[in-house]
Amino acid sequence: MATLQNIRSKGPLLLIVIGLAMLAFILGDAWKIIRPTQGVQFVGNIAGDDITAMDFQKEVENYTEVVKFQYGMNDLTEEQSAAVRDEVWAIIVRNKILNNEAAALGLTVTDAEVREVIERGTDPVLANTPFSNENGEFDADLLKDFLATYKATTADDLGVEVYDYYTRLYRFWLFVENDIKSGLLYTKYMALLKSSLISNPVSAKMSFDNRIRRADVLMASLPYLSVSDAEANVGSADIKKAYNEYKEALYTYSENRDIYYIDYLIEPSAADRQATLAEINEATTQLEELSEDFGSFVRRAGSEYAYSEVPTSAKNLPEDVVERLDSINSFGVFGPYYYEDDDTYNTFRVLGTANGYDSVQYSMIQVIVDADQAAADKRADSILTAASKRGADFSAIAASYNQTATENWLASDSYETASITGDNAAFINKINSLKKGEVGMVQVTGANLIIKVLDTKTPLKKYDIAIIKRPAEFSEETSNAAYDKLSQFIASNSTIEELQQNVDDTDFRLLYNPGIENYNYNIGGVGRSHEALRWAFDAEEGEISRIFEVGSNNDHLLVVAVSKIHPRGYRSIEDAAQVLSLKALNNKKFDVLKNKMAGLTIDEIKALPEANIDTVQFVNFNNTAYIASMMSNEKLLGPSVLNLEKGVLTAPVKGDNCAFVATKISDDEVNAEFDENSEKLRLQTISTTTIPQQVLETLFFEAKIVDNRYKVF
Repeated sequence: MATLQNIRSKGPLLLIVIGLAMLAFILGDAWKIIRPTQGVQFVGNIAGDDITAMDFQKEVENYTEVVKFQYGMNDLTEEQSAAVRDEVWAIIVRNKILNNEAAALGLTVTDAEVREVIERGTDPVLANTPFSNENGEFDADLLKDFLATYKATTADDLGVEVYDYYTRLYRFWLFVENDIKSGLLYTKYMALLKSSLISNPVSAKMSFDNRIRRADVLMASLPYLSVSDAEANVGSADIKKAYNEYKEALYTYSENRDIYYIDYLIEPSAADRQATLAEINEATTQLEELSEDFGSFVRRAGSEYAYSEVPTSAKNLPEDVVERLDSINSFGVFGPYYYEDDDTYNTFRVLGTANGYDSVQYSMIQVIVDADQAAADKRADSILTAASKRGADFSAIAASYNQTATENWLASDSYETASITGDNAAFINKINSLKKGEVGMVQVTGANLIIKVLDTKTPLKKYDIAIIKRPAEFSEETSNAAYDKLSQFIASNSTIEELQQNVDDTDFRLLYNPGIENYNYNIGGVGRSHEALRWAFDAEEGEISRIFEVGSNNDHLLVVAVSKIHPRGYRSIEDAAQVLSLKALNNKKFDVLKNKMAGLTIDEIKALPEANIDTVQFVNFNNTAYIASMMSNEKLLGPSVLNLEKGVLTAPVKGDNCAFVATKISDDEVNAEFDENSEKLRLQTISTTTIPQQVLETLFFEAKIVDNRYKVF
């Protein structure tokens, strides 16, 4: 039971305090579970293996619980849920590819290897677990004791709340353990790749020479912009040549689509605003008369700012509220008023003020309440008396109860932007009520907590305040009118060309999104528009969608039109015409400039009105040269000039932004001595950094990944 008490000493802290920095996010949308689409069984395919929707959802749920546990969150917002799904998909892809390669090579990770990592306790992932000693270091013995204790206890032994925490902690540990195993396999695979990379004396000497050789260069350039597009005269043959030259850059790993869309925001009418104001007037009257349950009232009033039972400092209150606090002579109501910056109607009531801190450092001893509440209270009173009146050492008292009294900092910014109630509020309010060196006690569900404040930072005045902040809301009548207006426009313009031609005469905007991919989850950044995205990837070219009611409050009307479908693979010449035209244009402009420069000296080129002359210092093979006159880089300057004799002029070179010629003014070498072993090691370090990543990219490409998650989520 000593071990159980040791773990319990961390439990309440985690139950109440862990992740308070993330509590601001728990007000978002609740987690949405999988929503199967009829006929869809798979969310994708990796290296020929189908990934079922059920298996993917199970992994998403597991990872969601890990995130919620690790950061002390109750729910995830829509954006956080999307991020979890993306991360889970990335993990599945990475593990699938790695496991296939490891199986082919005979690479495995044993349980003994995982245990060895845990025993060492140095893996970074272990530092983010609650199994740490008083020095903040991972403690393998504490983990072992927890696992043994958890398997030997039930909810009756610990109480439902504590046992639920232990269960979530156990699941969290299983995730960490699996992460360690995956990390070991990845490390082994990378080590195998790196051990196959070697350097040789010839490449080492060549690398050293290229690295130490440098020169000052005189460069004359003619920018491509100095040639008109008409003079370049690009034809179909030039486009085809550019396509063959840049074809590899035109490969797409997944299908994407070019779309046009109308995103129409429904604005409240004047009548809607009057109705909202009337509701705020009524809420103001009720708020003046209210004597309890302010949290429920603020919630029923539809406020964007939730009530918290923990007083809040001015720095974390809405700006418009802070500006009006001095207008209240004593506790009372201010409002209603309109705040233009966030388009809201507001009223608030200051219920009281309290003293608190920006940050508090504290230690805590927990007395678990088992079946006998009276006995637990007596034990807690005894600890409180010893710590506060008899001056006993707090850490020593904690040790006598098999607890560590870990020192923790609690910052006000981590909780003041959230709605804190119940045990959490009681805990935080108690800490803020104590002075440095004082000891106090607070009762929470299942435990009595004896708290000692060790240090404080910046005393603050805090406000117990109920705020009703309501955005102007549109009525059903306004929504229907907007819908009818957009519906009539779409009915009168049934093709993309007609939409483009006639949209300027309306209040609508036709927006263009090229290359949208199905993992984007929404269109144009508008929330809850995934159904429209799903439609876009099921539609044919030229189709125009129905009107989707989207946005967090159904306050957007969305219409989507698919203009082009780009399948996986190499883009066609026609499809890449815009990109290829620019490449071909620069190719032809170089031909024009090359002919203009042919046979000319630098002085003769300098006389041309469009010419730029630059002296570039310390040019070498390895570094891209910065050209001051054009404020851009040219990677070919060094390779084109360094092997020439001093004073010899290069032929015209096709740069990234210009045609140029150059000559060496002077050359020298960095003062360094060749060391074959050191140079070979340097080359091997570079190779082991870049080549394994290139191998993984190749494996990713060969896995022919199909991502159809958009059809399910």
